[in-house]
Amino acid sequence: MNINQTLKQYFGYDSLRKGQKELIDGILQGKDVLGIMPTGAGKSLCYQLPALLLEGITIVVSPLISLMSDQVKALNQAGVHAAYINSSLSENQIRTALSYATQGKYKIIYVAPERLNTLRFLDFACNSTISMLTVDEAHCISQWGQDFRPSYLEIAEFLAKLPKRPRVSAFTATATERVKDDIIRTLRLNEPVTMVTGFDRPNLFFRVVTRKGGKETDNSIINYVKKHEDESGIIYCATKKNVDNLYSLLQQYGILAGRYHAGMSLEERKQNQDDFTYDRIRVMVATNAFGMGIDKSNVRYVLHYNMPQSLEYYYQEAGRAGRDGEEAECVLFFSKQDIMINKRLLQYKTTSVDDPLKMANDQRKLNQMINYCETDKCLRQFILSYFGDTTPCTCEKCSNCVVVEDEEEENYIQSGKVRKKALQLAGLSAVGQELFEKLRVCRTKLASDRSVPPYIICSDKTLKDMCAKRPQDRLQMVDVYGMGEQKIKSYGDVFINVIKEFVAEKEMSGSETNTVTETAPTVSSRKKKLPFYIEPEKLDIVELKDKCMISELTDSINAICEENKERRKLSAAFVNELLVNEGYLEEIDDGENKVKRVTEKGKLAGIEENEKRSKYGGKYYAISHTKQSQQMIIEMLKQYYSKYQE
Repeated sequence: MNINQTLKQYFGYDSLRKGQKELIDGILQGKDVLGIMPTGAGKSLCYQLPALLLEGITIVVSPLISLMSDQVKALNQAGVHAAYINSSLSENQIRTALSYATQGKYKIIYVAPERLNTLRFLDFACNSTISMLTVDEAHCISQWGQDFRPSYLEIAEFLAKLPKRPRVSAFTATATERVKDDIIRTLRLNEPVTMVTGFDRPNLFFRVVTRKGGKETDNSIINYVKKHEDESGIIYCATKKNVDNLYSLLQQYGILAGRYHAGMSLEERKQNQDDFTYDRIRVMVATNAFGMGIDKSNVRYVLHYNMPQSLEYYYQEAGRAGRDGEEAECVLFFSKQDIMINKRLLQYKTTSVDDPLKMANDQRKLNQMINYCETDKCLRQFILSYFGDTTPCTCEKCSNCVVVEDEEEENYIQSGKVRKKALQLAGLSAVGQELFEKLRVCRTKLASDRSVPPYIICSDKTLKDMCAKRPQDRLQMVDVYGMGEQKIKSYGDVFINVIKEFVAEKEMSGSETNTVTETAPTVSSRKKKLPFYIEPEKLDIVELKDKCMISELTDSINAICEENKERRKLSAAFVNELLVNEGYLEEIDDGENKVKRVTEKGKLAGIEENEKRSKYGGKYYAISHTKQSQQMIIEMLKQYYSKYQE
């Protein structure tokens, strides 16, 4: 079979996505490859598909038992014979699995990195035809990555022991240039075909919501979850204490939630993760211990109760929303308390690290995370720029670019009011949503009968496509997204019967069924925010201080403006940009960062600069403004906004 036939037969897809073909072709040509692709972009397919076309066995190094288990279940459901080797199996089970692999019964073997150099696995690998070794979550191999695992360093040693080196493929979702170079060097990739498809997740809507913390944030979380109670979501917290408190609060308001952190027993964590994966609960409250093993495709929102320590952590955690490509939302609730919490966590972390460079790098990452929370620029562009993605970004999917119509918040913390929100699926009418719910119930039953998570039967995207196409037989089911040959054979008829019964029922009642896909308004139709504006004469009433930071001055200016959600607020970044353009400040490269320095013109205008040292050894420049420079900025802004009189 060729690539397209294999793709359709096993995975039910008609075509490959951006970047997949280049990587797959590279593998089939015997080359090493490195794929850096966002979550949900189809990294797994880049090694699973060629594994089926190559002679011999593909070994996939994967960091988590739960991740291996889900991948193997999904492959088996698609008709691909695969197995995993990790500590959850007995020695007898491992012996049997490796024996079957040697006999050619398994095309793909998932293995934990710690198992690679054991005598039993080495004996198997040295006496089998290994066509490819794949490293999943490859950023774990770099000490500069957010999930560094020392066991990943054993991969190169394992490869060196094989009688013949197979082609090597490595994949990750988030890697800075430094991490990418580390992966290539440590794995000793030989002139790899490298494909960076960009880091953008177009289906995700990003929001930063500023709250005072405590009860105010709690109330916003309860409101959000109540309004999305038909959807699956994850809420990340910075500490175990916050997880426990928020979990108890959700339970108090009748929300089916689970929790997950390192302070719980292994059994309890596994049970809660299974409950979430199998849709027995809708919401998981967790620390970042609830990590890479989350392969659930229908997570519709990820909330952050606290600001994470880095954009790497944030983007990886937020990226667990919308893995099926459908619309999803990522909301970060930010308070000034988060800065102090993370600085304390960082300080605690550095007591066990004796590497000034690593400590300074962690501090730099935290500062960038704070900048993300406080920026007035496009949130999507901010993230992409951080990862070195310079692709032009036209964003209508973040709270800094479009007007977000916040529904009035009920005060759940005091009144305990409950308000249910009806299921809303972009692209489906009320009739379509009704059919979707029937298909979802059917999927849950099929999953329960087979002891697999519902999303392994099929994704929400597949159910939506069934609603749109309403197949009446197996031949028509072939056209449904994600329905491969084995899945159609296994349970296509069950879905077809649900669709037929639904259509017949509607016809008998005289209801219209042709409007299943009548499009409802989506986030893309939100109104773009207007730039900040103030009447120039209003700037005369701004009260100047003896000395202040630029952010304090912009706060004072924003305070005299009427609240207008359709406009941006005046930001320190915007004013600093004007100061650079007018020659009062200059921007210079300082290693990996660009820093602002005061020019001679700026010093004459009253801008002050002090060089300071952080506790981690790095230096920075604190820029402050005297009354003289504050007045200069006011005059500069008056002149700027006089050009845009409304």
